[in-house]
Amino acid sequence: MTAMTVVPTAGELRAIVSGTPRGYAQRWTFGVPSWRHASDGGFRKDRYEVVRLDEETARRFVTGHHYLSGWPASIHRFGMLDTVAAAQPGDQTVEGQVLVGVVVLASPMNERVLTVPFPGMVPYTESV
Repeated sequence: MTAMTVVPTAGELRAIVSGTPRGYAQRWTFGVPSWRHASDGGFRKDRYEVVRLDEETARRFVTGHHYLSGWPASIHRFGMLDTVAAAQPGDQTVEGQVLVGVVVLASPMNERVLTVPFPGMVPYTESV
């Protein structure tokens, strides 16, 4: 399926910014944002697998795709693999499957980032 360019209207963008996405999700590819709407087919969880990643694999993906292109003090790293897509030139793969997303759990610069939302947890031990 070829992704079509989706541009939310001004009203939809205001709703997204205010925390009401109205079915839209933002994606970043090589530092460029794009939008997808749930009506484009939505997310099929049976198509994907989540795996632990080593730091180098995660770093390469994040610095290549994320708009900040920086790297945090990572503690845990997970990748989402597309178990259906065939790898194309330029795709990053893990175990022969296309890596389509990465989440990094990291150590923040200030412990208040952890204690304010999670006051009952020990920072850096029970919350990251």
